[in-house]
Amino acid sequence: MISGAFRAVVTAVAAAGIGITAFGDRPLLVGTIAGIVTVFAVGWPTLLGLPARRGAVAVLLLTAAAGLTALLVWEDLLYVAVALGLGVVGAFVHEMLRRDGRPRLVESVSGVVTGAVVVASAAGWLAVGSGPVAVALLLVGAVTLTAGSACTALPIPGWLGSATTIVIAAAAGLLVGSLIEAVGLLAGGLIGLSAGVLIAAVHALFGQFPASGRPTAALAAAMLPVAVSGVPVYVLGRVLLG
Repeated sequence: MISGAFRAVVTAVAAAGIGITAFGDRPLLVGTIAGIVTVFAVGWPTLLGLPARRGAVAVLLLTAAAGLTALLVWEDLLYVAVALGLGVVGAFVHEMLRRDGRPRLVESVSGVVTGAVVVASAAGWLAVGSGPVAVALLLVGAVTLTAGSACTALPIPGWLGSATTIVIAAAAGLLVGSLIEAVGLLAGGLIGLSAGVLIAAVHALFGQFPASGRPTAALAAAMLPVAVSGVPVYVLGRVLLG
């Protein structure tokens, strides 16, 4: 069985990977994001205990590939939304192709669609761009996720642990924002606050799932906050920094 502390460490490592590769060539960041969504897609159906898991994994992998490819080709999240729409269609096609009587149909569809939203959101990390401001924004997002994830590894129980995670992530955002003029306190603080809330919620929610101790499921739970943070970081950057 894999503990919550291990999941927290994996989340921190994945977030740190984004921060590090943001300073390198574009393909390094693309490879990091692709790896994160692949690990998530493989373990998500197991984490939720979905039926027909192989088909669900296939839909999620295809959605992730379509979303990342669309962004790299057109450099616009609009086409990622199109890829997400195709992923939703794929979720229904997957159910139509099942030959097991389709038990837990609604649960299966909703689980696959939710996973598709997560893998599509990961494209937001690439949509941020590659200029100096974009790299600074990626760094703030990565640092706040890393700091918040590290907090969830500490033996702080209940709501106090969640509150600590949120406060530390927000403080990390403020600190990095104050050090990077291109980002600033407001954007840094809001990104940190968002990251803290997301990490605390994921840690509290998926830690209760019976399958969260299995390797692939635990890795999916660890990748979720990193993957889904892509679009929020992009949106906050566009709204606050232009």
